[in-house]
Amino acid sequence: MPNLLPPADRRSVVLLMAYVAVSLFLLVVGERIPTSWLRGTGAMIFEPFDRVVMTGANAVRAWTENAALHDRIARLETENARLRGAGAENQVLRAQLGLESWRGLPLTPVEVLALSGESPPATATLSAGRQHRIEEGDAVLTSDGLIGRVTESWGSRARASLLTDPNLAVACEVETTGVHGVLRFSPGPLPRLLMTAVSLSDTVRVGERIVTSDLSVRFPRGMPIGHVVRIAADPTGLLQEIEVRASARFTRLRHAFVAPGPLGPAEAASPAPRTSATERSTP
Repeated sequence: MPNLLPPADRRSVVLLMAYVAVSLFLLVVGERIPTSWLRGTGAMIFEPFDRVVMTGANAVRAWTENAALHDRIARLETENARLRGAGAENQVLRAQLGLESWRGLPLTPVEVLALSGESPPATATLSAGRQHRIEEGDAVLTSDGLIGRVTESWGSRARASLLTDPNLAVACEVETTGVHGVLRFSPGPLPRLLMTAVSLSDTVRVGERIVTSDLSVRFPRGMPIGHVVRIAADPTGLLQEIEVRASARFTRLRHAFVAPGPLGPAEAASPAPRTSATERSTP
């Protein structure tokens, strides 16, 4: 009877019978076939297809990332060109006004040999001293920003008071608006850096950067310190109490730089040390 069927129908009947036979075979002996062998066979069969799919997906992902990177590079190059122009203009204007900047000051690299004080540490021992032209009053900073000031200098060692020293005060300002204040460390009840002496009428926003002020007699101007994280009124209700998060991490200091602090005419002519123990709290 199958000979009476058209060739296409005969092929369909043969395929159907083959499928039925394979199904019966799997029903009878399927549980006895090792699953690991089946998985290995399936992986071997479908591996070329997986490679093709993965290659296509990786190509699409690489093309998308490449386009995004090209766009980012273009934007960064434009921003970099704008900043270079602004920096050059800033140097010209500062030169015309006779103003100095801390950028370009000689920096002496030092190693932080030890940290002392309760967490966070308040002082650091540096691996260089007077032999390396490090004097009392010099600023200590990292690539993140200001961390303190040299308070004692010996032959080959120096001690620096960090911003977390309650006796250290820093004249500072908001980078964008120029609002002035004094940065001090408050050890309790919650240890934190506070920018004080800011009038309630001055506008300060969370996230703004705090830098050293040009009113400081101890630190070069424009050194980054940190950014504002909280603003409230002080206990008197007459001034603002601005909490600042330092850019540098004082519990992980290993290396730093020392930069000479600004000198007035009288100080520059005097061979005496630039600071004394009674002057450590002067901004």
